[in-house]
Amino acid sequence: MNVYFSNLTQIRGQRGYTLLEIVVVIAIISILAAFALDKYARLLVDVERTSMQHDLGVMRSAVSMQFASHFVAGDVQGLNALIDTNPMDLLSEKPSNYLGVFKASEAGKLEAGHWYFDNDNRALVYLVRHVEYFETKLRPKQARFKIFPVYSEKQKENKKKLFLAGLRLKAIDPYRWIRE
Repeated sequence: MNVYFSNLTQIRGQRGYTLLEIVVVIAIISILAAFALDKYARLLVDVERTSMQHDLGVMRSAVSMQFASHFVAGDVQGLNALIDTNPMDLLSEKPSNYLGVFKASEAGKLEAGHWYFDNDNRALVYLVRHVEYFETKLRPKQARFKIFPVYSEKQKENKKKLFLAGLRLKAIDPYRWIRE
């Protein structure tokens, strides 16, 4: 019994945390959580931006390969047919966030963070998820792309003649990702 009472007095003699100490600990944890959440949000924006740029790079490569294929074959008609087409159709495997072909009037129902081809305007559209980090004149915030022809001049018998020298997938409207 003597052992029991000596342990009990040791336990009763221990001091607990004061309210001030608990408030300070909670405040520190809250500040750290706020910084962590902000960093996490920025990482999500970076993932979206990088994913969009990656998809564009893959599509630009596909456009270039298709151009080279038609050019080597002397298929001028095939080259001209690629202008204003859906660049996603040139990929052997489409990105998982590609929704398909839609009319402009149906775009309001589509989920942000996805690609779709606007059949009315013949443009590939990316619907931005993190709109607070994206600048454009367009509403809703989106990035639109098209396959444009690139022409060069060729001097032949003192006459300048334009010929199709390439195809370029480029933005229709200016946009930029904001990095804070």
